[in-house]
Amino acid sequence: MNDALQDKKMSEGFALKRHALLSGQECQEIHAGSCRLLEEVGVEVTLKEAVDYFQRGGAVYSEGRIKISREMIEKAVQQTAKTIFLGAKNPENAIHIETDKPTVFLGTGGQALYVLHYEDGGYRKKPAESRDLIAILRLCEHLDNVDFITRPVEPDVPDEEMDLTKTRIFMANTTKHMNLANLIFAERLPEIIQTVQDKSQISFISCVLVSPLRLAGSTLEKFIRIVEMDIPVSISSCPQAGLTAPLSEVGELIQVNAEVLSAVVLANLVRPGAKVLYRGIPITSNLHLDVSPRWCQPDAIRRIALVSDMTHYYGIPCCGTAAVSDEKEPNPQTVAEKTLSYAVEMASGAQFINSALGMLEQVMTVCPEQYIIDDLVIKRIKKLFSESPQYDLKVLACSAVKETLKGFGIQMSSQMEDDISNRMDFILSGMEDYSPENMTANVDLIAQAIESGKSSSKFMKTSRRGLRKGWLFCGQSFEGQLDLTEVHHLKNEILE
Repeated sequence: MNDALQDKKMSEGFALKRHALLSGQECQEIHAGSCRLLEEVGVEVTLKEAVDYFQRGGAVYSEGRIKISREMIEKAVQQTAKTIFLGAKNPENAIHIETDKPTVFLGTGGQALYVLHYEDGGYRKKPAESRDLIAILRLCEHLDNVDFITRPVEPDVPDEEMDLTKTRIFMANTTKHMNLANLIFAERLPEIIQTVQDKSQISFISCVLVSPLRLAGSTLEKFIRIVEMDIPVSISSCPQAGLTAPLSEVGELIQVNAEVLSAVVLANLVRPGAKVLYRGIPITSNLHLDVSPRWCQPDAIRRIALVSDMTHYYGIPCCGTAAVSDEKEPNPQTVAEKTLSYAVEMASGAQFINSALGMLEQVMTVCPEQYIIDDLVIKRIKKLFSESPQYDLKVLACSAVKETLKGFGIQMSSQMEDDISNRMDFILSGMEDYSPENMTANVDLIAQAIESGKSSSKFMKTSRRGLRKGWLFCGQSFEGQLDLTEVHHLKNEILE
């Protein structure tokens, strides 16, 4: 960081002792499995510009796939920027990410299609509009535990106008760091930079990976332009275990790690020392019902936290994910599951936790009330961590659920307490071994799934063993009505 930035007062984030779920040896085994996958199977690439970068860097291109050597991977990891400065209109809201410090910053996220509005004593879901983006930005500007803003919904304008309209709305309604998420048109990037004037105030997310192991051509070009301009960008990969990745925790982690590493390599071939954040989101599929994604269940919470272990193993900045609720409305289940997700992801040491507030119905819906609920929950969790610097994560998380629910008028029954305890046991206790033999078996499975051309069928067929072994958590539903009197009052006070 240069001297000018050192003179600025910045957001301090929230510092806490990191709780690792994986050992260094286990991380090393995952790394070895991912390297083998990239060396022997490779990643599908169709964009010629990207193929050229890979080949000039020493990768082998054959039949539409790029095969990357372990040497290239480890060189790229070493080159990747270890500190990232994220500016803001108000310098006191600027963020400095340092990979050797487990300091947490939390922000919004999404690209939700709908907004849940509280009207006449109930909730009504409506398609997201530009005015919703403005309202959410205004709301989050006043919430103490929102450190940065990632685009929660898109403006209701044509795609051709999206990038600049979104940027202008951000500029007018927040003084926090602006993560604009997905760039729609690469050619708009110079205009965006001109609009914000200080490009340190913006960053992006690039959903450049399609599982299993494909770099999406249309997104790749935009990713390359962002990296060329030296703008921070989170590399996003979101496989769904049992559908687009193995149901196995080990297998999914090997795959998501290989996918993100392939883009890390490309970024550093485009610009050595690239400012990229590792955003792996290995969620699970509800194979008991409808194969819908599970974002906030113990199996997904655990796997997302394991990604943080890998980022600390590499020393690459982590763009984490927390508290994307599977529920459709604010309710006790939402609060309980989000609370566990916050506690575990914060403890994992993810520095830049995206999609952390407001999210309901997986990533489909946001709700103004939920942003305030989540802000209050995060405040409570931070207080518990501060009071117990040498915390026991299970004890702290279970206490946090009990206290947050009580704050919204819900008294936990003994059955609810048992369920929360069981959830934390599941999160903290691995059910698979990280032996080289298990790594090899999962690498072979991923390779076979890709080579078959019917990866989903292959992954689903081989999930039966995992279902029998209980790899997907089955818990109870928490009933009751939240007391949101304070929440409604705060929302009205800010927005009206």
